[in-house]
Amino acid sequence: MSSDHERIAQSLAEKAAFFAATKAWADMHMKLTFFLAGARSGHEEHQRSRQLDDWQGRVVAAREAGDTAAGHAVESELRELVLAELRGRDGALAQLCEAFPLLAAERQSEQKSADDEVEFYFADVFVFVSEYLSQMVRRRVNGSTATWCPRWWEHPEAGARLSALWLAWEHLRHDPALGMSTWWLHHADPHLRVLLDADLGPFAACSPKDGHTAYPFGPLPVDPYDPEGSSV
Repeated sequence: MSSDHERIAQSLAEKAAFFAATKAWADMHMKLTFFLAGARSGHEEHQRSRQLDDWQGRVVAAREAGDTAAGHAVESELRELVLAELRGRDGALAQLCEAFPLLAAERQSEQKSADDEVEFYFADVFVFVSEYLSQMVRRRVNGSTATWCPRWWEHPEAGARLSALWLAWEHLRHDPALGMSTWWLHHADPHLRVLLDADLGPFAACSPKDGHTAYPFGPLPVDPYDPEGSSV
């Protein structure tokens, strides 16, 4: 479990450093603040928020200065903070995976890789989308007949679907006869129909031209399940 925690903490620190200079940082900052504070107190949330603001400033400054060593050093600070929380608090791993669905997908893929000794062609879903899917799939994404969000990872459903597409591709590529046909017909086509749907898809509020919306859709409304009061 220790090595599992270390991989997750490293992956999250790398993603945070990558998005620190983008608009995606605001959402990541909020999620990291809640995770690192561990619901212990409002005072600690405030402290963690200020700590992350300072961290972001230093990691962006290192990148702009082209100081790779300094950037890695600052990145490792967040890694250690996340790792300490994972090691010291029950339920921390589940909370982190819920806040960052792509981490959960990566963790599952790493566990499967370790169990089956499978070597992935693409390192992760980000590489798969940027280097394969976005290059292979070419559509008239005008926001009316079809749409797309350049920051697809900010949509939990899209992240889960694209991670599923990546893992299915990695598995089916080993079948030289029917693998890719199966992937396109039974995986890519149905997922892309949902993802690109300009009216009902997860990117419907976004624009391929203007980018990610400032007002993304919220989760589905769900009432707490009460087995005593249920009529089912």
